[in-house]
Amino acid sequence: MKVAIVGGTAGLGYGFALRLAAAGFTVAIGSRQADKAADAGRRVSENVPASPAVGSGTNEEVVVGSDLVVVTVPYPGLVGIYESIKPHLSPGAVVLDCNVPLQSEVGGKATRLIGVWEGSAAQQAKAILGKDFPVAAGFHTVMAALLQDLSRALDSDILVCGDQVAKDAVAEIVAKIEGARFVDCGPLERARLLEALAALMIGINIRNKVDPGAGIRITGL
Repeated sequence: MKVAIVGGTAGLGYGFALRLAAAGFTVAIGSRQADKAADAGRRVSENVPASPAVGSGTNEEVVVGSDLVVVTVPYPGLVGIYESIKPHLSPGAVVLDCNVPLQSEVGGKATRLIGVWEGSAAQQAKAILGKDFPVAAGFHTVMAALLQDLSRALDSDILVCGDQVAKDAVAEIVAKIEGARFVDCGPLERARLLEALAALMIGINIRNKVDPGAGIRITGL
């Protein structure tokens, strides 16, 4: 599976690049600036020397020919990013949206959400992409610092909702990440609940001084 990471030079996106490269996936890192993407690609290769070659380019370039496109850009850039990559997505490509509309991205608190007309960031993404591209939403409760720390297993359930084809693709990558377990949370309309959990987890981490971040386990499965 070829995985493109839109917004993969830092934060959660860079963590994805490290984890998926370490798991043996073919990874391409995208950015608005190709030189920043190339630098991130070099850093991943240095940290995971046994990984397949890590590609890089602009966001529009890396999604071409990719089977799975992971979008991790800050929420204020969501609309512009999806509108720019949509014409370049390959037929059959699936999308994993990891956005959380936190108020901190517009000057507010990281423990509060921005209201989204469509219901959630992922549903907003789906409205832009349309029916031709399956969308899943997930990884909201995994902190970027933990995803980037290859010395630690995630020790966390990965809560995912969305179109079934997209969920199946996400389940495939989750199965290769040490300590992670895929949990199907239903249709994309549940994304608003998963996105809200991100704000909750941030609050828990702040109050309890958890570094690099607490995780979630669903019992009884």
